[in-house]
This record gives sequence, C-alpha cells and structure tokens, in this order.
Amino acid sequence: MTTLTITGGKRIDVDAGTTRDDDLHIADDVVVETLDRPADRVVDVRGAFVAPGFIDLHTHVFSHPLFTTARLEADRIGTRQGVACVVDAGSSGATTVDAFPRFVHETQQTRVFAFINIGSPGLPNLGGGHASRPDLCDLPGVVRALERHDWLVGVKVLASASHTGSFGIEAVKLARKAAELAGKPMMLHIGNAPPLIDDVLELLRRGDIVTHTYHGKVGGVLGYRDRVIPAFRDAVERGVIVDVGHGRSSFSFRVCETALAQGLPVHTISSDLHRGNLDHHAVSLARTMSKLRALGMSLMDTVRAVTLAPAGAVGLEQLGFGSFTVGRPAYATVFEETTEPWQVEDAEGELRTVPGRIETRGVAIGSTYHERDAPL
Repeated sequence: MTTLTITGGKRIDVDAGTTRDDDLHIADDVVVETLDRPADRVVDVRGAFVAPGFIDLHTHVFSHPLFTTARLEADRIGTRQGVACVVDAGSSGATTVDAFPRFVHETQQTRVFAFINIGSPGLPNLGGGHASRPDLCDLPGVVRALERHDWLVGVKVLASASHTGSFGIEAVKLARKAAELAGKPMMLHIGNAPPLIDDVLELLRRGDIVTHTYHGKVGGVLGYRDRVIPAFRDAVERGVIVDVGHGRSSFSFRVCETALAQGLPVHTISSDLHRGNLDHHAVSLARTMSKLRALGMSLMDTVRAVTLAPAGAVGLEQLGFGSFTVGRPAYATVFEETTEPWQVEDAEGELRTVPGRIETRGVAIGSTYHERDAPL
C-alpha cells in the first residue's frame, strides 16, 4: 500500500464553503479517514490551502506531431503548474480522436479528458475553417467516438467566422444534434460573427457550456450601452454554464466586470492554454484565477470555479474530482494567495494591478505528490 499525508494546511470544503485545519490522508490513490501507520510520504504545507484538485475546463493538449503543432503537453500546464486535471476543448475531431490516448493519456501524468470537435481541426480543409463545410463536420463519426471513448465528455463547436465560415450556424446545429444523441453537453465557443451570438445562444440547453464568454470583440454578450443582451441572460436563466476560456484574445476585464455588475455569473474559470498564450496573456490557470479575484470574486467562489463546478459540468464527481470523499480517488491542489500587488493583463491589453495572486505549490494525483515547477 502506498500512502501520502498532506499536513499543516487549511483544507477547503468547497461544497460547504468552509475551511479547517486538517490533514489529508491518501492510501493507494484514494482518500481515507486515517492511516494506521505513518505515511510513506508526508508533505508539510503550513500556510497554504489544500483544495480538491484544480480542473482546467478549456485547454489544448492533443500534442499530435502531424496535426496540432500549437498544442501543449498536458503536464506542462497540469502537474507542473499544480493542476490535477485538464480538459482538451476540441483539438481533435472524428478523424483524429482515436490517436488521443497514444499521444496524451499514455505519456502524461495529468488526468486528461476531452471534448470532441464537430469539425476537423488540424486537417487540411482547402480554405475556410475546420467546420466551414458539411464534409468537415462528421456527425455520425462524432457520435460513434462519444460511444467508444468514456474520456470524451462532450461536443465542441467554434461558432465564429474564423472557424465556421459560410457554413455558419449549421455547424452549431450539427454539434447540438451530436450532443443530444450522445447525452453529453455541448461547449460553444463564441467569437467574431457570423454566426450571431443571439442565434447560437438559443441552441444552448441546460448543462451546455458557453466559453470565451467575456471576450472583448464586437457582438459579444454586451449590447447597446453595455447592457447584457437578452439572449445571454435567458441562456443563463435556463441553466447554461458560463466559462471564462481566457485564451489569447478572449477575455476582457471591462466586459467581464460590466456583466458581473449586472448580476451575470462566472461558473467555471478556464485558461484556454495553448502554445500561443503560454508565455503571454493566459500563462496559467492560477493567473486566470487571480484576474477573477481582482474583479471581486471571493476566494471560495474562485476555487469552486476550478473544482466542484467544472467537475459537475462534465460528470467527473464520481471519479473523485470536485471534493474530498472518503473511498474515492484522491486529487488535491496545494496553493496560497499572496498579498503582494501584481500587474496583470487581459486579452485586450488592459493592465490592472491586483492586490495579490494565487500561487500553486503542488498537486496530489492519487498517492503521488508533484511539486509545482513551471511558471505561473
């Protein structure tokens, strides 16, 4: 039996919204109440919080050498940054998804799940975007892949002119149908129109996810005089999940702050990390979390948005994500929040000084503890 104890930290119960001084004991990769002998490894984390393992709901880690050169290895933004689980947001489609285990699961220690793209990212498409023609959107292939792979958590569609071209909203409708047939959520990327945000939001149902929600492009969730558009408010009221998806060009302090002031939520915080924003803009999940803290989210709500909320969004609670439950697989992120002022930048180039920042120290995946060793 392999055992691990994380001691000295403030353990967070995200569901209850409380913290307490308590050790976390893990034996053979599952949470246990106590150990009957000293652990094989004891990690002293005095002064830090111990939270359920962080989940980054929107990343790009399908590092296939032929098709996806912009993608990252999962461990670079996972275990090396104190994140237990990353979800690839549509880097593979029906043609390439079967290679995902070989190039990701078999080589990385971070737990990885994925949305399958309704389009064909990474493959030559003779112009337009990867979902810009009917032949690039393989409805039967996507449904069969969802039935074949239990690590696929839903369907991704990028509803912007850059990706759907003249095919527009028809690509979104195909993704909607695939999600329905598989009983999975759809993740909707919103960006530059067409299709119009009002039209695509109407296709979202309870449990679906809208990502890049608070981007700064024209035609987003803010309308005339910066009022939140009715289509977005209606989507939230019927149970659509609001995800950040920071990325290189998809998060605006001003837009997010304005929407929050009008009562709109942030349900899940994600980074949209790929090679194009690893050194600038997004950088890490922890940095993205710090930006939401700067906009007034409480620490507990911020932690919930990378633990319990994403776990619930894609059905990972029974696998041990989102909370510490005795007898279930163990995932824990150790982090602290500094009080040193820090300057951060959104995807629009706006700089703000935040009063502190979230810094991860490490992550436990089962009985193995990984010290954070990559920049935050």
